[in-house]
Amino acid sequence: MEVFQNRVLHLNLCILTLLTNADYSKSNQEQRIRQHINKTVIAGETVTLHCNKTQFDDDFTWKMNKSVIFRQVSDINITKTNLSSNRIHVDPAAPRELTIHQIQASDAGNYSCYPAAMRWTLTITENTIRSASLKQIPLYIIIIISCSGVIMVCLIITFSICIHRSCKNNKQSHREMGQDISQAPARRRIQTQNSQYFERYNSVYGQL
Repeated sequence: MEVFQNRVLHLNLCILTLLTNADYSKSNQEQRIRQHINKTVIAGETVTLHCNKTQFDDDFTWKMNKSVIFRQVSDINITKTNLSSNRIHVDPAAPRELTIHQIQASDAGNYSCYPAAMRWTLTITENTIRSASLKQIPLYIIIIISCSGVIMVCLIITFSICIHRSCKNNKQSHREMGQDISQAPARRRIQTQNSQYFERYNSVYGQL
């Protein structure tokens, strides 16, 4: 019985030693960066980081500023994600690619992948090309463009008012013409009656 206990104790010591050595080798592996890439990108762009393939990719890790944001252990089929933004994406089917959509200033920092031990230092800059091009435009051109826009708006409003008044006058003239046409038979009837009255008056007093 005592021999069995000694063997179990020895086995536990061996397992503990192996785990310690594994953790130590892994920490040393993470501390030794084999490739360091400085990358400058413009805010709003999409950036993809490609990690090299190794023979130890069964335990794959992405880190951002020393914080684990993705880890996949293929042997035990475990995938853990702790992404700081929904714009950062790692496909478990292709974990060696990390994509950042519409990158922002808050995404700047160090991105590392293991066991390839690669690190990217991302620097985010604003899109200064567009602002520089606007600064190169003379002030009088900007004023002319603005005034032209105001004049065009005024012309459109004036033209719309003229069309509205013209349509209104046309409707009113058509309405008056319709009234004249409807009153024409009554006027003719009155004129006929008046002429017949004068004829009878003249015939009666003419005989006298």
